[in-house]
Amino acid sequence: MQIGSYLTEVSRVVSKFAAKTEKTEPEKEPSGVSATDAFLKEARKSPAQRIRDQILARMKLDEESLASMPAEKRAAIEKQIAEELKRQLTSKQDRRGAAIDLIA
Repeated sequence: MQIGSYLTEVSRVVSKFAAKTEKTEPEKEPSGVSATDAFLKEARKSPAQRIRDQILARMKLDEESLASMPAEKRAAIEKQIAEELKRQLTSKQDRRGAAIDLIA
């Protein structure tokens, strides 16, 4: 195969691929949100917000259902969330320091 015909074939394949990718839209989840948007939304959350969301998910709640609860019940759940957040955030720092002490 000569170089010229090889380059012609490569440029044909590249242009075919480029035409195919230009026409496609980002894939969307069933909710209508693209995977990129969902990732960016999650990446922009603070560690505390991620932990809070995980705790709420374990309780089978979301922010809207929590906000619609009676004040006493919501306060009790918020207290549980705060205690769990404190436990998780401080335990990670303790482990980090323990690993440094073991290495040193």
